[in-house]
Amino acid sequence: MSKGLTVAFLFFAGLYLVALNFDVAFLWLLKVIPIVILFVAVLKTPSSTKRTILLIALFLSGCGDLLLAFNLFIYGVAAFLLAQLSYAIMFKSYWQGFQKRWPLSMALMVCMLTMAWLLLPKLGELQIAVMAYLMAIGTMGILATQSSLPVRWAVLGALFFIASDTLIAINKFMMPLPLEGLWVMSTYYGAQFMLVVGFLTAIDENKE
Repeated sequence: MSKGLTVAFLFFAGLYLVALNFDVAFLWLLKVIPIVILFVAVLKTPSSTKRTILLIALFLSGCGDLLLAFNLFIYGVAAFLLAQLSYAIMFKSYWQGFQKRWPLSMALMVCMLTMAWLLLPKLGELQIAVMAYLMAIGTMGILATQSSLPVRWAVLGALFFIASDTLIAINKFMMPLPLEGLWVMSTYYGAQFMLVVGFLTAIDENKE
């Protein structure tokens, strides 16, 4: 990812985080610009199947951002579920089995099961949608931790994504979190950036 696009991403991500504190028109547009920048960064790389999957993941993430910005929660969850499945496919292509990082995978599984147990009684009619999403992001996380990719960047990005979604779930279904928007979006932007950088680096190395 070029230095110029990295600077642009960091600028607009920071701008959105600042704008959260103000009554800004078109906040939804600011929200999706960092993801558009990542999309452009991936689009500028040579064509490949993995690049296509990564573009699909970012496109679906951008759709999810917009749907959530307009309070279309269930549709936003559906878009992000498909994005998580796309990232899972990417990590699956680097699968190395359970011989490494299994403690991290076990810890992740315990966290996901704990979240499911805590959330299930509070979800009401959203039980199926949210549980399906938890399964998708949990699968993505396990595939990430057991991939051959180094923890920096893509694997760490997957864990940041799970952290961001966990904060959303806690705030929406369990208890309000102070500065929820700041924490959710900073971890989310960090996750997307690290995922893109990690995957692009791995794709380039495999071509050498």
